[in-house]
Order: sequence, then C-alpha cells, then structure tokens
Amino acid sequence: MKSFIIKNNLYLITALGVIVAIFTVINWSTMPVLQRMVGLFFFAIVLHLWEEGKFPGGFTEMITDKLNFTASNRHFGETVTASYVLFITLVPLFFPKVAFLSIAPMMLGILEVVAHLGMIKMFNLKRFYSPGLLTSVVVLLPISVYTIAYAAQNNLMHPVSWLYSFIYMVIGLMSAQQIVVRTSGVKYTDFLKNVRATIFPKKK
Repeated sequence: MKSFIIKNNLYLITALGVIVAIFTVINWSTMPVLQRMVGLFFFAIVLHLWEEGKFPGGFTEMITDKLNFTASNRHFGETVTASYVLFITLVPLFFPKVAFLSIAPMMLGILEVVAHLGMIKMFNLKRFYSPGLLTSVVVLLPISVYTIAYAAQNNLMHPVSWLYSFIYMVIGLMSAQQIVVRTSGVKYTDFLKNVRATIFPKKK
C-alpha cells in the first residue's frame, strides 16, 4: 500500500484536487471568500505539480543536477511535496475562519513565481522558462494576489497574522525540503552550501 501511494502520488492528489474543485463549485455561493480561494488554489497547485513533473516535467531532474545531489527515490520526493501541498492547502479548507491559514498558501503562490523566475538565472537556463513557471504565473499568482488583497482590504488579518502565515508556510516548506535532501544521503547544510554557491558563484 505504501509503495502504491508513493508511486502514484501525483494521480492520487489529482483525484483529490478534482474532488475539491467540484466541492468548491457546488458550494461556491455558501463558502466564505477565503475558503473559495483556497479551493481554487488547491486545484491550481495540482496543475502546477503536473507541469513540474509531467508536462513538460523535468523539475526534479533540474534541481538534483544543478545542486549536485541524487534523489534516493524520485517518487518519494514527489510524495513529500504532495504531503506539503495537503498540509498547506487542505487544512485551511476545514478552518475557513482562521484567516492566516488561508493566506499561507497564497504566500506560497507568490514565492513559486519568484523561485521559478530565479531558477532561470540561477541555473543559467537557455530558455526563459523553468518547469512550473507557466502555471505559477498564470494560475497561482492571480489567485494569490486577489486573496491577499481581499484579506487586507476587508481587515481579515491582524498585523501579527501575516507573520503566522509566513511561518506556517516556511516551516512546512523547509521540513519537506529537509526530508527529501536527508533521505538522499546529503547533509542539509551541504545542500544549502550548494544552493548558496549556485546563487553566488565565485568569480574566477
């Protein structure tokens, strides 16, 4: 069962994404705005995972190649990523009145755009594209910007709540990242050194 879930993680989270999308559409008029947006975001990030992993794919290979580490099991890494998606998007659906939970995935949506654009320069890619860029710009970004603007304009977030959202997003992201890196036999500190060296290469 465990191996089945790991191997088919993308298809399983896609099925869940379709269910969430249908639920959101059916209950649209009765759902709070933030809950609606999280429902849309859930399906949007599933599309993002497909772009990174399948069409055109190549995201995992690009990261492991450029940062000099080999994933112990590609499907395991994808499963950890899918778990993080559930952590940051499914939880807010059940707690729509806790605004900071709904804003956390929206911060991730903006971060995804920055990260995918940064990878083009960071990895010296030949095309102005990195796997996942299209859906991050066209789908994730508009949903994220609208939701954050709505929350700010309607005073749904206390000042400290923005910090809570950021911490919630970062803790989950770094935890998922560490799990993937450490299970590949690489020290997380060495991984961070590789990232730093890639961003700030030494001038010859």
